[in-house]
Amino acid sequence: MVRDSVLAPRAAGRERTKRPVARTRRWWLHPLSVVVLLVGLAVTAGLSAVSRVNYDHNERRQVATQAQLAAAAVAVGPVDLQRLLGRATTLVSATHNVSLFDGALKQSVPQPFVSVRLFHMVDGAPRQVHSLGQPTRLDTASPQAQDLLRRAASSGSLTLTRVATATSQRLGYAFAGTTLGQTYVAYAEQVLPGNRRITLPAESPLADMTFALYYGKAENPDALLETNAEDLPLGSDAARVTIPFGDHVLSAAMTPRTPLLGTFAARLTWLIAGAGVLLSAVMALLTERLARRRAIAEQLARVTGQLYRAQRGVAETLQTALLPHQLPTAPRLAVATRYLGGTEGIEVGGDWYDLIELPENRMFFTVGDVSGRGLSAATMMSRLRHSITAYAVEGNDPAMVLTKVSGLIDVLRDGHFATALCGIIDLDTGVITVANAGHPPLVLVTDGVAEQVVAPVSPPLGVGSHYATTDVPLRCGAVILAYTDGLIERRDESIDAGIAHLCRVASRRADLENLLDTVLTELLPQNAAEDDTAILGLRWAP
Repeated sequence: MVRDSVLAPRAAGRERTKRPVARTRRWWLHPLSVVVLLVGLAVTAGLSAVSRVNYDHNERRQVATQAQLAAAAVAVGPVDLQRLLGRATTLVSATHNVSLFDGALKQSVPQPFVSVRLFHMVDGAPRQVHSLGQPTRLDTASPQAQDLLRRAASSGSLTLTRVATATSQRLGYAFAGTTLGQTYVAYAEQVLPGNRRITLPAESPLADMTFALYYGKAENPDALLETNAEDLPLGSDAARVTIPFGDHVLSAAMTPRTPLLGTFAARLTWLIAGAGVLLSAVMALLTERLARRRAIAEQLARVTGQLYRAQRGVAETLQTALLPHQLPTAPRLAVATRYLGGTEGIEVGGDWYDLIELPENRMFFTVGDVSGRGLSAATMMSRLRHSITAYAVEGNDPAMVLTKVSGLIDVLRDGHFATALCGIIDLDTGVITVANAGHPPLVLVTDGVAEQVVAPVSPPLGVGSHYATTDVPLRCGAVILAYTDGLIERRDESIDAGIAHLCRVASRRADLENLLDTVLTELLPQNAAEDDTAILGLRWAP
């Protein structure tokens, strides 16, 4: 029967274990995993956005810097043109020798000029005095040309004009030189691509740029000078600069063919996004794994708790079965008992109490504790309790009972020893005869004052062989408390401190049942005894 009752809860526990664990298998994400995933994606999106904004800002700055450098290079052009034309016109105006004009410009035709004309300003009117190279596309006798030459003579700076048709275009430059009141104006034309398309050499600083150069500030197809772009106009992300060029301006729009900051910088945003999504997914999976493992652990903990309670219930049932089911009563003696299983372990203990009726209106009581726990300790406790009963019924005094019982125990053989306290109370006289085998002393409560009974303490059963008795007289209404060490023994205080605490609590006036309840409540809060506790309380009222 014992085996069946022990194994049945285990089998039931195994069945209960399978069901809760199976319920933890779910296919939806734990809320914490969703939060981790969303936070990771949000952080990834933020970092990616910041990276992209930072890249775009730096790329635009780099493109703008490149455009400024290109504009600076283009802006140097008028200086070179003025130097070439100014040297020639100044030489002629100083010497009045037109033949020197060819020598001054012989290296400038056909590059950069394909056509050069020299004009002498007489009374504010230009008069052509020399020509070099191809015919000009600008009609020098036209009002437009006359106005261009007068502006060049009066401004002292390079004057610019554009001569363009659907298939060809040229830029015309006019610059004047004046010496000793004589002013000469040189007009030169430079050929530009008729289709407006050019290809830059690989060594050019603008080789990696797509650009469009316009005559004037407006970016319209008619004003386009040259470009290497396939489609115009360039987008809004292109860098745009205005370039002073003589008395006119040019405008340029530029955008990079490849990222100026490098391919890695351009792809960094996507690398951050990919790594962030991957890391977020990994963290969410780890969180989900931990959450599911925690759920399984909680289920297993609940099942373990159920098994523990079942096993503990079995142990307590067995322990209770080994104790006397009913104690004898007497008119002059009130009896109360308490038993509380320890919180450590699920095995049965070896604590006991007993009360036996003897002839001549006497009662034999005993309280004891077998060392260790488990079935062997419970078996030893049962043997000792019944042996004590048998020797007490034979008429032996408490000392002799302990002596005989001690001879039944072999510590090396049985692996246990025991402490016990035995006594005989004479209900007529109120005298108690007590013998102690290594057990905590009796506590005597008289008129609301509790104190321990001073009596010789002999070695435990299985260790000692001779025991002595002590007689203790009782007053009317006196209470004696016999108990095991689980009531007073604590890891953080001495036995004497525990006994003193018990005496303070037992001094409170109360009937026997309430007194035992108070003792348990005060000394074992929430019934949390580390060891088994047995209490036998007797009140003598003649």
